[in-house]
Amino acid sequence: MLERDNSLDIIRSVGLLCIILAHVNPPFTIFQIRNFDVPLMVFISGYLFGNKNQTFKSITDFTTYLWKRFFRLVVPVWIFLSIFYIIQYFFPLSFKINYTQFPDIMISSYLLLDGFGYVWIIRIFLMIAILGPLFSKVIKNKWQLLIYYAIYEMVVQFSTDLFQPGVQKYFNQFGTYSLGFLIFFMLGAQYRNYDVRTKTLLFIISALISIGGLIYFKFHLGIPFDIGALKYPPHSFYIFYAVSIFSLIFCIKPTIQKLNKPILNFIGSSTIWIYLWHILFLFLINLENWYLNWIAILTLSIIATFLQQQLINKAINHFKIPAKQAKQIRIIFCS
Repeated sequence: MLERDNSLDIIRSVGLLCIILAHVNPPFTIFQIRNFDVPLMVFISGYLFGNKNQTFKSITDFTTYLWKRFFRLVVPVWIFLSIFYIIQYFFPLSFKINYTQFPDIMISSYLLLDGFGYVWIIRIFLMIAILGPLFSKVIKNKWQLLIYYAIYEMVVQFSTDLFQPGVQKYFNQFGTYSLGFLIFFMLGAQYRNYDVRTKTLLFIISALISIGGLIYFKFHLGIPFDIGALKYPPHSFYIFYAVSIFSLIFCIKPTIQKLNKPILNFIGSSTIWIYLWHILFLFLINLENWYLNWIAILTLSIIATFLQQQLINKAINHFKIPAKQAKQIRIIFCS
């Protein structure tokens, strides 16, 4: 078994902290700077996939892999949503909107669609889990990835309003969104094979294009450089900015590896449940300052996740649950 790379947990924790930061409405500049967060998480998924050098010898191997991804990603979300709606049902006055009165929104959330928001990222990871291994079989080097990116940008440009509005929405959510974030997954899967020169050029070119975008928007168009506006679906400067940031982060990965920060390791290894619990606290906490909101929501989410893991482990030991079932329970509740 490969030893767990603690630096990836720390890097992943940075991505999660930035995602939660985005949800507390920080100032515009800070909101723009953290726009590398979701791409970073997808990139790490690809990086781990590439490091495992995972191959599928049959359809059964692939379906088994997909079932494991589904079990890790979707089942925890369904459990959390059920808890979330139960709390809303019994304490409706604690929420601005009682979503239990809107069955269509509840169902949409369980299906990882629009819902009340926040669960779309799980749909992206699920789609990446399906498409990533398939595309990695075809796109095996940096030049093929570059060609894929160029084709993708053309698809984004020419597919706008291609269908009726209702169909277009789902085409974007399950098509262009996934194909865009897939770029980060495939880059991550290939990244370990790049030499220093390639990694350096990747950072320099991405950074220069990002700076060029800033100059173009600010001095030519006279408007703020809104990177997030290019996120749905991800394209153009949003992609290059994200690539420049996590190229820089992975450049200092050896230094990060030497850090001994248990709290960051915990966050990085428990991302899904910290993310899920933060959704609940977003609805319950509304402090005057955005940074106090961020600290409070993040702290409570970490505490809730820690207590959950402690409770699950105590229950497993108390009821002497067999190892196989215990492993499945820990996968669901303990990330």
